[in-house]
Amino acid sequence: MQIEVSQSGDQARFSLQGILNEQGAEELKSRFNQLRLDSISEVEIDCGQVEHIGSSGIGKLLLLYKKLASKGGTLKVVNLPGPLYDLFIELKMESLFTVSRKA
Repeated sequence: MQIEVSQSGDQARFSLQGILNEQGAEELKSRFNQLRLDSISEVEIDCGQVEHIGSSGIGKLLLLYKKLASKGGTLKVVNLPGPLYDLFIELKMESLFTVSRKA
């Protein structure tokens, strides 16, 4: 799992590549914990290069959503490949945060 993080003002962007399994989820959680959530209002997770997301990866996204929402922030998960997008829709994740399919 490769993770690139960039921040511009009150927005942070994560670009993920590879397989978001248990090990990748722990690395992602570590990177989330480095964010200063009091100064961030929006986090975008770009999954355009993600091949698979396991349950622990989804769990870490939900934890980040919960932390952001408690401070009035928003989460966007974008560029999901078709099967992953379908999974997120099936899990009704779009009712919590923005979810978009890879073009």
